[in-house]
Amino acid sequence: MRETRLMKPTLLTAAGNLENQDRGLFLRDGRRMALCVADGADGRSGGLEAAIRAVEFVREHAAHVHTDASCAELLRRMDASIAEDPVAGETTCALAVVTADGLFGASVGDSGIWLIPENGAFLDLSRDQRRKPFIGSGGAWPISFRHPMVSGTLLLASDGLFKYASAKQIVTTCRAHPQDLAAERLIELVRYSSGSLPDDVTVIVWDLSMDNADSGVTGL
Repeated sequence: MRETRLMKPTLLTAAGNLENQDRGLFLRDGRRMALCVADGADGRSGGLEAAIRAVEFVREHAAHVHTDASCAELLRRMDASIAEDPVAGETTCALAVVTADGLFGASVGDSGIWLIPENGAFLDLSRDQRRKPFIGSGGAWPISFRHPMVSGTLLLASDGLFKYASAKQIVTTCRAHPQDLAAERLIELVRYSSGSLPDDVTVIVWDLSMDNADSGVTGL
């Protein structure tokens, strides 16, 4: 019998500023997938370095998180580690882990994690998160979540999407297109007619309904 595997997520990022301080990652670990988005705090030095440190911290430690509580603990350790870095500033971080049984994760800041079922209302899994203090402040307070597996789309994104596009636009786009095209269209939702963007924007789109092939690791 041929092995059934989920299609890998689609990760895209686009710069709205001179320096894109967004970063994203997805990482397969056996039957689990860890995904995260980090957005360096605007107007503060070291935001880019903090976002890079955040996704690398997830890359290094994702294999050790198995519950929503351990995701929150990972972000607390990340916060303490980045706070000690003399170069890194502060960043958001939205982390989700997907298993055969369901989804769990934790977040800090205003990057978000949405679960968009094939029908019905979308679920903002990061709705209870605290915007501040950011990761890297030494006082971040991650809020965790867990949810059963459902058929639909998992979306992680920085506030460059959520701040400038409506929930209706985002949900409609994810449901109307295959994930690769949906990721492109999500970024275009917030692009000005001049071609510029109001902010850096990063999206990870994953169709949890797909059963055909590929696994991978990538980071930006």
